[in-house]
Amino acid sequence: MAQYTKEIRLITDKGEFLKTITGNYEVIFDKIMRVDNANRPTQIIAYGDGVSSDTMVFPKAILVENTGNVACEIGVETSEYTVDNATDTADTVSAGSHFLRFLVPAGECIYLPNDRFLGASTNFGCGLGVEVDNSVPDSNEYVDSGADVDHATSATIGSDATHTTLNLENGHSKFFKVNDLIRLENEICRVTAVGTGADLANSTLTIERGLFGSTAATHADDVAVRLPFFNMHHDFDDTSYNGGGNGSATVVKTNASGRFRSMNFFGFGRTSDAVVDGLVAGSVAIKFYESGFQEFGLAGITPSTKTGLAVSTTYTIALTIDGGSSDDLSFTTDSSDVTFGNVIGKIQSAINDKFTTGTNLKGKKATIAIIDGDVRITSGSRLSTGAIAIADGSSGTTPLGVGIIPAAGALEKAVAGRLPDDTLQDPVTFATKKNTNAFLLDDGMGNLSGAGGTGTLNYETGEINLNAYPNAEFVVSANTKAGFSGGSDGSGILTLGARSCNQKSDTQIRIISLG
Repeated sequence: MAQYTKEIRLITDKGEFLKTITGNYEVIFDKIMRVDNANRPTQIIAYGDGVSSDTMVFPKAILVENTGNVACEIGVETSEYTVDNATDTADTVSAGSHFLRFLVPAGECIYLPNDRFLGASTNFGCGLGVEVDNSVPDSNEYVDSGADVDHATSATIGSDATHTTLNLENGHSKFFKVNDLIRLENEICRVTAVGTGADLANSTLTIERGLFGSTAATHADDVAVRLPFFNMHHDFDDTSYNGGGNGSATVVKTNASGRFRSMNFFGFGRTSDAVVDGLVAGSVAIKFYESGFQEFGLAGITPSTKTGLAVSTTYTIALTIDGGSSDDLSFTTDSSDVTFGNVIGKIQSAINDKFTTGTNLKGKKATIAIIDGDVRITSGSRLSTGAIAIADGSSGTTPLGVGIIPAAGALEKAVAGRLPDDTLQDPVTFATKKNTNAFLLDDGMGNLSGAGGTGTLNYETGEINLNAYPNAEFVVSANTKAGFSGGSDGSGILTLGARSCNQKSDTQIRIISLG
């Protein structure tokens, strides 16, 4: 794959501005043509999702240069979208095209970073549509797509668990994309081809059967076709703490490696006609839960502070991580050093041992540390139900209530896992600002970065891949069903043309487009 460099440089008496961006491309369209003074611009290139003569598919860069001796007029044809200022209504495509014109003097040029260029019916954005705001993914790990199984054309799926053509009600295939996962009752299937949905006979999906630990089965007429979003690094019904669940139920979360993958964006953004569906590039924000913890209730503690525990003594506490039952943790103090720094290290070793040898804490992590002058045990997960509970051990000598360590009943109340705030407030001025650092943010080019790690997005299908905090639940925000949703098809430049501004002279246009 070839690499390109985009460079814009402005040099003035005030200084120099230089902007450089690099990227990769596979296809280059480079054409020079002469245009006359005809009132209708001569079409130079079309843009779309199909390959044909003088058509560019999803460009990453567009440069139009007037290489002639007289000014030219650049004509851009786009779709026009009906938009409003509401956050709960989808944009719609207007009946006609929208036409824009740029006057470009001889020797000048126009540069566009992509073909996402639209006309709007009113003075509102084409990227608002329907807003998803800190939404918790459905606990079922699926939503009803709106499509249903239909036996009118063929009932084979109702009697043959190996049949790979799924007939849907009229037009319902338009809800789906190639490579989607669907859920038919408790069977997971992959979509390998999508019918046009033009009529009942063409409202079909070609599917792979019985995937991700599910079993292929027969399905009755009118069964709902669901969009699942379980973590694809595991079976669809995996409840394991370090896998697809919280130890007892499936949960939309990253696994112990911090990875999550789903083939749709938690059911959001799909439409019945495949128009203005998908996600608006740059609109996605993901916020992870903070870890649950419990503090001792001390103040001014440092690693050198003496605990008051006896030397060479074995102590036991009971620890519960993220619900369930506790395990006893035993540690033996040093023969001379009973400072908090030394004791905390021994408790941490005992916690670590339980990760592999524990009964109830097996596979669970926690850390103990001095935080703001207090001793805190923090869950290694970021579950919405994340919690820590410290108590006296079931046997042995408790360290709680010894020296300056508070008794079990006097410990600080445990703090459950919670979401960080969207905004922060200045304590002096009370001015608010967005808590940007709490989010994994979308750069508009399919990449996520920020709090927790990284990820990728597909704006058309909603496919999402995360590499972030381990065992972390999250909420999602995005804009969907807007003019700029999804891919470039229908939501960008349709054609680009040019005409000379001089009735006595033609001019020459060069267009370079990278895709």
